[in-house]
Amino acid sequence: MAMRAFVLTLWLLVMLTDAARAITCYECDSVNNKGCGDGDNFQPDDIAKINCDALEPPDTLQIMYPQRPDTACQTKYYKGLPGQPLFVRRSCYFGDVTSFEFQCDEHPDSVVPFLNFLACSICNDDLCNTAATYKSSNWFLLIALPILLAI
Repeated sequence: MAMRAFVLTLWLLVMLTDAARAITCYECDSVNNKGCGDGDNFQPDDIAKINCDALEPPDTLQIMYPQRPDTACQTKYYKGLPGQPLFVRRSCYFGDVTSFEFQCDEHPDSVVPFLNFLACSICNDDLCNTAATYKSSNWFLLIALPILLAI
């Protein structure tokens, strides 16, 4: 009986620890959902929410990380379309979230492959990829963002 209680307690601890690590992020882009935009254009009530730990990391990351990589939320910014200053993508991030020098995927976005990448931010709290709280992979771009948008 004591062994059964021990195994049940151990199982509960493992399940609670795993649930505590799970992170939920906003999942959207500002072309397909106008409420996904930056600043006042972000309307979280209309945005899909996703459990990042329920997703499989991209194939390229599965090669880099023999074990499942950490998950976090990310917001990526691209130079926008005429009349729309920024294209914004909110999604899950897979990789090392403990380092300030994280690697942001700077490849073109599949929705708007012709736009130029500007910056990204990551955070590791539930639904934290809302407004701009930057931890940019390139501080120069972050500082130069207003100049780049004016061009």
